[in-house]
Amino acid sequence: MSAKTLCFTCVVGGLLAVASSASVAAPDNLDDFRLAFAQSVHASSPHLVHDRNPQPLLRSVVVLNIKLGEGDRLQPDVVRTNETQPEMLKRALETVSRARPPAVPEHLREQLRTNGIYETWLFDKDGSFQVKTLAKAQLRGF
Repeated sequence: MSAKTLCFTCVVGGLLAVASSASVAAPDNLDDFRLAFAQSVHASSPHLVHDRNPQPLLRSVVVLNIKLGEGDRLQPDVVRTNETQPEMLKRALETVSRARPPAVPEHLREQLRTNGIYETWLFDKDGSFQVKTLAKAQLRGF
C-alpha cells in the first residue's frame, strides 16, 4: 500500500469516527437518500475508495439499482457491468452490503421499494473506485 493511500485511509478513518458520533439527519427526498447512500459506501469501504480524478479509460463501470427490500435491507440489482471484470461487480456488491445509510423516512419507503435509486461505481485500473454521486471530474485524454 502506498504512503498516499495509507494517509488517505487514515484521514477517512478519522472522519468516520467523527461522523459516526454525530447524528445524521434522515433524508427528505430520493436525492438526499442517494447522497447519504454514496457517503455511506465511501465511509464503509475507505480502503477501496480513491480521492483523485477518475482515469480517462476506466477499468470497469458498474451501475446498480438499489431498492429497499425485506426488513429495510438494501437490495442491489445489476443494471450494467463489465463482464470481463466480474471481480469489480463483486466489489461493488460487497460495498452495498457494508453501507449503512441513515434510516429511511416513511414517506420515501414506497419509492425506494418500487423504483430505488441508481448509483454508478467508477473503477480505476488499480481496482479502487468512486461512486458517481461523489466522484471528481473524470480526467481527459489517454
